[in-house]
Amino acid sequence: MKRAITFILFLLSFNYCFSQEVPMFEINSDNVLDYYSQISKSNLQRSSVSVAAQIGNNNLIDVWDNAAASITITQLGDNNTTLYQNYNGYPATAEIAIRGSNNLVHVEGSNSISDGMKMNINANDMTILMRNN
Repeated sequence: MKRAITFILFLLSFNYCFSQEVPMFEINSDNVLDYYSQISKSNLQRSSVSVAAQIGNNNLIDVWDNAAASITITQLGDNNTTLYQNYNGYPATAEIAIRGSNNLVHVEGSNSISDGMKMNINANDMTILMRNN
């Protein structure tokens, strides 16, 4: 009985959380397809894709992205840190590959010059700071 009540409460809260702006009593069989097409088109937005792969110990990847971007970060080694902060809203693509240990890569912002950037680091104890406005 507890499970049934919990399930019913879940369904009621689910309906409340994901409700639309259109009241349900306004939708009928004549206009349901119109509302469906409006919802489908309004929810289509570009989205960010972040791919992170780490092999090793004590690695850190921190991605802050305010734009629709595609970022791929690979760290092979120990004690590597990658900080990617795209705060200016310019959508960009970037690939960062690190092979080695004790490396730090800090990328701030993006612009047309850094769009499509591919950074390959095959070394130990390196620090790379890249700032874009």
